[in-house]
Amino acid sequence: MPGRSALEMSSTSWINTTMLHAQKLLPASGFTVTVSESRSTKLPDDLEFEIESIWRREEERRGNAIFNGHVLSALDITPNGLRCRVVEYRHLLAQLTRPALYRVLRIKPVGVSGLFQCADGIVFGKRGLAVTQDPGLWELVPSGGLQYDKKASGGEYDYRPQIMAELQEEIGIHAGAVSSITPFCLVHDLDSHILDIGIEMVSSLTAERVLHLHGATISGEYEALRIVPRGDIVEFVREQARGLVGVSAKLIEQFLA
Repeated sequence: MPGRSALEMSSTSWINTTMLHAQKLLPASGFTVTVSESRSTKLPDDLEFEIESIWRREEERRGNAIFNGHVLSALDITPNGLRCRVVEYRHLLAQLTRPALYRVLRIKPVGVSGLFQCADGIVFGKRGLAVTQDPGLWELVPSGGLQYDKKASGGEYDYRPQIMAELQEEIGIHAGAVSSITPFCLVHDLDSHILDIGIEMVSSLTAERVLHLHGATISGEYEALRIVPRGDIVEFVREQARGLVGVSAKLIEQFLA
């Protein structure tokens, strides 16, 4: 079938990506993230009470492991960038807990998902069994949500430090080992409303060095790493079809297209 990548033809029948919409970014688009609303909107009292009740129950369950920060939610999406507003994390938690609240809260949380290429291939991580989201599945590394930084100037938000911080925290690689960072697509989960910026990251580190650095970390995010040569990616996706995070499958599809 013309126009379809080898990955699409070989793997999407096994990986459920039906609720994922991808948008390619132009190489010279100068992709930016801007913050146009820096304060959370005041909500009706009954809705605020419901959100607070959900938050209190989560605090009782998780204790000090949870805190109410601020995250970015997309307002407008274009090939050149995102315009975002700031929302409280507890509002997002309430929406994730009760998806029907999206009709009122309209939160589209923005995250970053890296596609990290070392000298020997693309790095995948197998999520630890103790993590709450997608335990035991393989995914591209690193990834994380965009937290609002009040130091952002002129309304522009620099997302690059966030993905660099995730890279060091998750697999022990510091920013100095990365030679380039290039956003290449957006992936919108129409079910959870999460919007991920797909970012290609390039490093000259060898597979051996990457595995060594990961082994020295204390993070339990990934129980194992696997470095897959670019020429073997389609076969890897086929083999791991039922064990690969859907967003990662969509990112690879866009990367190889």
